[in-house]
Amino acid sequence: MNILSSQDSSRDKLTTMMALVLSCLLVILLSGCSTKEGEAPKPIPKTMSAEKDQSGDSQETLTTIKSRGELRVGLQVGYPPFEMLDSGGKLIGFDVEAASMIAADLKVELRLARLNWTELIPMLRQGQIDIIISGMTVTPERNIEIMFTNPVVETGRMFLVHKTNSDRFKQIRDLNLTGVFVASIPGGKGALDIGSVIPKAAFREFPDRKTATAEIAEKRSQAYIDEEFAIKLLCANKPNVFFSRFEPLNYEFIAWGVRPGAVHWLNWLNNFIIKIQGDGRLDSLKKRWLHDSFLETRTSFKNR
Repeated sequence: MNILSSQDSSRDKLTTMMALVLSCLLVILLSGCSTKEGEAPKPIPKTMSAEKDQSGDSQETLTTIKSRGELRVGLQVGYPPFEMLDSGGKLIGFDVEAASMIAADLKVELRLARLNWTELIPMLRQGQIDIIISGMTVTPERNIEIMFTNPVVETGRMFLVHKTNSDRFKQIRDLNLTGVFVASIPGGKGALDIGSVIPKAAFREFPDRKTATAEIAEKRSQAYIDEEFAIKLLCANKPNVFFSRFEPLNYEFIAWGVRPGAVHWLNWLNNFIIKIQGDGRLDSLKKRWLHDSFLETRTSFKNR
């Protein structure tokens, strides 16, 4: 009798232990029910954060400009008629006057930072300048690094020839001949795909405008491609040598650059552009600096 009671007790304990084990297993299975069989639980992804620039939040750039009492504008001197030095060494041009208008509307002082072209975007991203106003055309590559305002000036690539070839080469397709050499400079052709536009012609790139245009003046090359205002200025400076019909080969636009994330500052600038378009100030600025008559009468600039 005692033996049976002991066996019954052992069975009861075993039953209780098995019930506890089954309960624990059930809890574990239920807690992991959202994970598919044979698949490990997916880790929570790390937060993806963009490279933080010096502007901080979207409102800080404009707030900093106002509290500092100074607008810092980056530009490269030597791109008539956007920014250049007159015969007295004074900095003048479309961009210089546009920057002055922005500072006046903000009621702050203007500080112009003369930089090399390759320094403009890095200095902007580092917060050393507040804006790029330097005749910069918008490209997908640049737009990856910075934000751009609404278009300020519409432009495009053009070509010029020696004046004696003005009747021979009237349109870009006239250059599409074997034995024709087309010259330009780094960045001079912009986004224009020379290979598809004039595949039969040979394309040559020279280190600077002086060297490249000498090819045309001395008739070693038949055409020179560059942005609109460089072509117009070259023809204005040497009307007996260079000729162009001033027909854009593509569409581009010039805008002002701001740091990524500076949304409030970008919004202010876009509204400023709309305002000066509406009140006529932008048209007056274009007539004063970009009109052909200006290029014909004021061609002695120091490109430093």
